[in-house]
Amino acid sequence: MLRQTGGVTDHPPAQRPGLELLTWLDALRVLSTAATADTDLDQVLHLVADTARKLLGFDFCGVLVPDDECKRLRIAGWSGLSDDYVQRVNSDRPIQLDSTSPSSRAFHTGTAVAVRDVTAEPGFAMWAGVAREQGYRAVIAVPLVAHNEVLGTLNGYYAPMHTFTQHAVARMTLLANHAAIALTSSSRLDELRALNISLLEQRDALRRSEQIHERLLGVTLRSGGLDGIATTLRELIGQPVLIDDARHATLALAGESGEFPDAQWRAAKSDGSAGSTPAPVGDDAGAATSWQMFSSAVRLGDEVVARIWFPANNSPSGRSTHEPSNTARWWSPWSCCGPVRPQRWRIGCAASYWPTCSPAGPPRATTSWCGRAAWVMI
Repeated sequence: MLRQTGGVTDHPPAQRPGLELLTWLDALRVLSTAATADTDLDQVLHLVADTARKLLGFDFCGVLVPDDECKRLRIAGWSGLSDDYVQRVNSDRPIQLDSTSPSSRAFHTGTAVAVRDVTAEPGFAMWAGVAREQGYRAVIAVPLVAHNEVLGTLNGYYAPMHTFTQHAVARMTLLANHAAIALTSSSRLDELRALNISLLEQRDALRRSEQIHERLLGVTLRSGGLDGIATTLRELIGQPVLIDDARHATLALAGESGEFPDAQWRAAKSDGSAGSTPAPVGDDAGAATSWQMFSSAVRLGDEVVARIWFPANNSPSGRSTHEPSNTARWWSPWSCCGPVRPQRWRIGCAASYWPTCSPAGPPRATTSWCGRAAWVMI
């Protein structure tokens, strides 16, 4: 069904069916090839707009899709439209999904909406200025429908007033349906590529976690004790490590004692509700000392039996004006039980894990220990 404002439909011009069919088949072949190849989704959207403009003779063409919040339609692909027009429509004159614009109406109704003259259309008043600057007076919006779902709209614009024929609308609807299938295929391929990258990262992380687990297990089997574990952790995270007990007496130290604050400072900064996730602790600006550390609690049941400390960065003694969030910002654990959701890698039973950072880039490894097993990440 065609919803048209401002005139009656005219008769379609004479066509050469054979030549037109070949042109369409070739254009659809290019579109399908791009959608199933290693082509970015944005490029496919631009190709859809360009194909519609060439096949149907529009002066301008655009592909509109909902934003992430599904409150607005944004121009995601276009042909002939100026970058300034696209930027203004997407920011200064946003097309709200609950507005009276042809695109919003086509999106909600699932039918084509045509306007013969936008200057005479009350519901188009908000975009009349940018339409005049871009240089069009007629517009048609056709929904992109795939699997009974409206993905967006395919819009065509003519510089002069134009009465859209039923034949022209049918051709544009045919192209829009094909384009919707192409966009769905391209979107699925994008998702599969992202998932594949995530799976490869998880595989590498699991491989590394097994290596770290073997090293920690080796320390335990050799009866290296807490000193051996602290030394191994220092090698793994590239930072000095201190392990103290519930009363903040030092149990093990891998590094120099001067690289850590004293027991009184650690006691003052310890939180009884702290968990296994490493948390930044440090002095406030203007304090007498300037320690910046990370601390992680080791629990047996509900009781904190030990804490593991390491400097928040690679500066001497953990004294730095850099934010401790530098470490946390680079820490990116990967999921082992979902597509792309960050979660903890779990190997055995564990108490905690730590991020590792360097000024030059991302963490090398993270791990934690509870005496017999570890959690590890890359």
